[in-house]
Amino acid sequence: MPELPEVESVVRALAPALTGRSIKSVEVRNTSTVAGSPGRPAALAGRRIDSVARRGKYIRIHCDRNLGLAIHLRMTGWLGVKTAMELAAEADPYVRVLFHLHPLKEGAASQKEALVFRDIRKFGRVWCGPDPALDGLKALAKLGPDALAIEPAAFAERLRARRGRLKSLLLDQTFLAGLGNIYADEALHEARVHPLQEAQRLSNAKALALHAAGKGVLERACAAGGSSIDDYLHPDGTPGWFQRELKVYGREGEPCRRCGAKVRRVVVGQRGTWFCPKCQRKG
Repeated sequence: MPELPEVESVVRALAPALTGRSIKSVEVRNTSTVAGSPGRPAALAGRRIDSVARRGKYIRIHCDRNLGLAIHLRMTGWLGVKTAMELAAEADPYVRVLFHLHPLKEGAASQKEALVFRDIRKFGRVWCGPDPALDGLKALAKLGPDALAIEPAAFAERLRARRGRLKSLLLDQTFLAGLGNIYADEALHEARVHPLQEAQRLSNAKALALHAAGKGVLERACAAGGSSIDDYLHPDGTPGWFQRELKVYGREGEPCRRCGAKVRRVVVGQRGTWFCPKCQRKG
């Protein structure tokens, strides 16, 4: 599932391409993709796109008249702009929703384009409607503070207030929005913290070190365009490359890039978890 850096990369790519453009019409090819929308997708016809933003792992597209979109890519979702000629040539059966755009310039030479939501496994969601209703959706309303925006002291205080293993807590989107399996493992390794460490027992110094590690990992991953490990691709179809920099995630049995000990894998909360038993000793 795309995490914060991948979603941020999508937002950074699409914001300049979409801001100021208007939606001509909406074509829903798979109704389950828009299930649960607080408004009709067709209501976005004629609306101008004012901004493209991120909230945790969600993409928020704000239009005029307080209407918009909330999009979750889930496992195999992809969002990007394609021309009508590309769509016709590809005849892609996995395109689920199309937001046809008014051309940038009027005239016969202008190419018809659409914002395309493509999803192989149909797990992704595209919700449409008034902004307050979208912000009030259960999935968005319960999100914790953003993993890139939370201040160190606030992060440490939230850790002290919660029970449970650190790895599970870091994946809890109500605790911290945006962090997922890849970057939680990388942050814990960088901070030299064991994934099974109890959150309340973590020292303040270690909590601050984990905050700095998490923010640093996320910022570097955003700069690299995210990690293309399974299905994730940028809106232009190119992969991210931060997967080349991963220190522990997915590297069971390989040497730790810091100390040379073999990376171990355990399952925490039904999620694969990679760590170095030498660098990340449980306190």
